[in-house]
Amino acid sequence: MKRFRIGAVASVLAATWFVMAVPGSANAEAGDPAVGMDVLDAMCREQGGQPYNTPYTISRCQAARSNKGFELEQTICEGLLDARFEVVDTFGRNNRSNWFCIPLHPFAA
Repeated sequence: MKRFRIGAVASVLAATWFVMAVPGSANAEAGDPAVGMDVLDAMCREQGGQPYNTPYTISRCQAARSNKGFELEQTICEGLLDARFEVVDTFGRNNRSNWFCIPLHPFAA
């Protein structure tokens, strides 16, 4: 299952890098937050969490299983979307965490 997850994420990352490399793209520095949100929401569901959309985050995940960590999510958030990744343990639930992908410049046009 882990091999499938890594393969699926690798193909999404490759597609994202391709879109970013196309001349004339809107932002050559970071990926499209809409694409990143879809990818991160899918990864949230895969770890048993509940994705939430808020006006202040690119992606938010509640009560995801944290026993395997969130390295891929952090890489996508910080590396491709140029955002900050935060993790907070869920109170009263072992091996569950909430994570957030927060834009560095939320009000930039």
